[in-house]
Amino acid sequence: MERFSRLVLLTDETTPLSTYRHAKTVGIDVEQCPVNAFSQLHHYKGVLAGYQFSSDTTAKKGFSARLLSISRQVPLFVFHAERQLVDPNRAIFAGLRGVIYSDEQAEMIKRALQSMMAGQLYYARNVMSDTLDALFQLREQSNRRIKLPALLTDQEQRVSRLIAEGARNKEIAEQLQISANTVKVHVSAIFKKTHSRNRTELVRWLQEPHE
Repeated sequence: MERFSRLVLLTDETTPLSTYRHAKTVGIDVEQCPVNAFSQLHHYKGVLAGYQFSSDTTAKKGFSARLLSISRQVPLFVFHAERQLVDPNRAIFAGLRGVIYSDEQAEMIKRALQSMMAGQLYYARNVMSDTLDALFQLREQSNRRIKLPALLTDQEQRVSRLIAEGARNKEIAEQLQISANTVKVHVSAIFKKTHSRNRTELVRWLQEPHE
């Protein structure tokens, strides 16, 4: 469990935020920082960052590109979030450490900050339960794939999985660093072995249990 020594709140506001004051109250080393200024830094060791919710936080299919870019640089959570606009399930799968909503009481916010600084995630139990269920399903799917080598070669498995992800032949060739013609040969062999007439039927076959 990674503990953090410093909290940086990313916001374009210049006056101290309530979250900043709550962090100070419980003895957390905290500072406010403009989003653009923070993205220019290169040393994030021991830092936990909070991203203040604003109109650019979310996108149609989840979170904004800017937020996700920052989350790849430093452990990140969202605060002052609107419940109807920030889905905690999407947040956890996006790799965010937690979501603090704007209607949460001061004591809960302090507890949330302390928990995340101690290296814990801050989500409701039902959200964590949903996440574990999804991970269990992924594990089951992985277990099914383990049985495929008897039918498909290693390379054919790689091609099949990329097809299942929606990749076209050119994209498969680029990812596997093989020629487009070689991909066609693999796809033809895969269809023959799995008795699939097209990509849709192959995806269905991949989703079925195989002994």
